[in-house]
Amino acid sequence: MTEFNDLKSFLDSWEDRFVEVTEFDIFQQSPNGNINTDGTAACCDSPIFTKYHRYFKRSIEPGVRDLTIALILNLNCITYSSCQGHLSTKDAVMRQRYVAVMPRDEEEYERLFNIFNQIAESTNYHFAKNPVKVVIGNDNLESEGKSTKCLTLFFVSDDVDESEYFREIQPVYNYVLQQVNQSKI
Repeated sequence: MTEFNDLKSFLDSWEDRFVEVTEFDIFQQSPNGNINTDGTAACCDSPIFTKYHRYFKRSIEPGVRDLTIALILNLNCITYSSCQGHLSTKDAVMRQRYVAVMPRDEEEYERLFNIFNQIAESTNYHFAKNPVKVVIGNDNLESEGKSTKCLTLFFVSDDVDESEYFREIQPVYNYVLQQVNQSKI
């Protein structure tokens, strides 16, 4: 379960092309590529921007930027969290790559789950010998006393060391990106 403050306001402004920048729209980038509130490997907090926010694209780490944008453009997804994956540091454990989406209702949840499941099965079959696999995760966002079911595309591996994970992830990611780009709502 993930806590999300002011979810209703976020959803109401997702399609707003004239969203304003506020003093809370601050993020930094670490030397290792972590984009978050503190700009450190240890920080897991970051502002969440709607798709028309002037900082939206810059706030997404490069390793998941294309997939995040493809999910929005091709499948009309609302994205709320992502990570390109990061090697461990003295301050933080390794993070694996993911993009999380928030379906608008149960019907969209089912539609996206089916699409994501097809993409995961196709990718994992195509890259059967690759240690990186695509897994669909579920999350519940809690906000204003309401729970919203969400989905996450994870790029995971339990059996390899960090350097192998990051060596092997790119072809899997590219294939998923291709599948999303070929999908339409």
